[in-house]
Amino acid sequence: MEEQLKAPIGLIPRGLTFSAYERIIFNRQFVRTFFNTVFLTVVKTALVIVISLAAGYALSSKYLIGKKIMMTYFLIPMYFSGGLIPTYLLIQGIGLNNSYGAIILPTAVNIFYTIVFKNMITQLPAELIESAEIDGASQPVLLFKIIIPLILPTIAAFIVFSSVAYWNEWFSVMIYIRDKEKWTLQYQLREILLSASLMDSEAAKDIANPNQVYSEALKMAALMITILPIVAVYPFVQKYFMSGVLVGAVKG
Repeated sequence: MEEQLKAPIGLIPRGLTFSAYERIIFNRQFVRTFFNTVFLTVVKTALVIVISLAAGYALSSKYLIGKKIMMTYFLIPMYFSGGLIPTYLLIQGIGLNNSYGAIILPTAVNIFYTIVFKNMITQLPAELIESAEIDGASQPVLLFKIIIPLILPTIAAFIVFSSVAYWNEWFSVMIYIRDKEKWTLQYQLREILLSASLMDSEAAKDIANPNQVYSEALKMAALMITILPIVAVYPFVQKYFMSGVLVGAVKG
């Protein structure tokens, strides 16, 4: 960092050092937020896919009574939400404030995913479903053995979209979480970038010392560590993004 301040930045790094990465990786708070983010991303993605798929499968059933009323009930909150203040008061009223439940539960149901799953299942050949029912297939068998394999690209696309969105989540943490032990990686990164300091006050004092790591180097190291998991996973799931682009064209 000192070399960059003295001379223009070139293609070949000058005074290459990984001390900033070492400070970040071995910082307890940063490591904690990393595992918090992994946990929340996995749980929230699994929950939203399971609930949305189950709801979409139920709404696609020809035996379900009152489907139009239920669809209207689903569509209303998709366009009209209660707002931030009523939501905060609700979370606080049911005792979820400053807990993972405040981050997980409000987004556990994705109306858009539910409608797309419902439309995808409805557009499957009716003969295929009927033949399976004639052969004695139960509803779980029908769902897991026939329907899910046929709409797997759509499910995979939604898993990718949800994972990226939940990995980058920070706003709900800022609203509901007060305990630093429950922060997510993106919110921790936000604190680093806004405060121009390290994760703890003791480390922040070292910035003024020329023998220690510069704050700008720590910012860039934290940023790289934050985006690296998504960048590493993206090439393996890139093919599902095309499926996700075409999902919005499904009519129902």
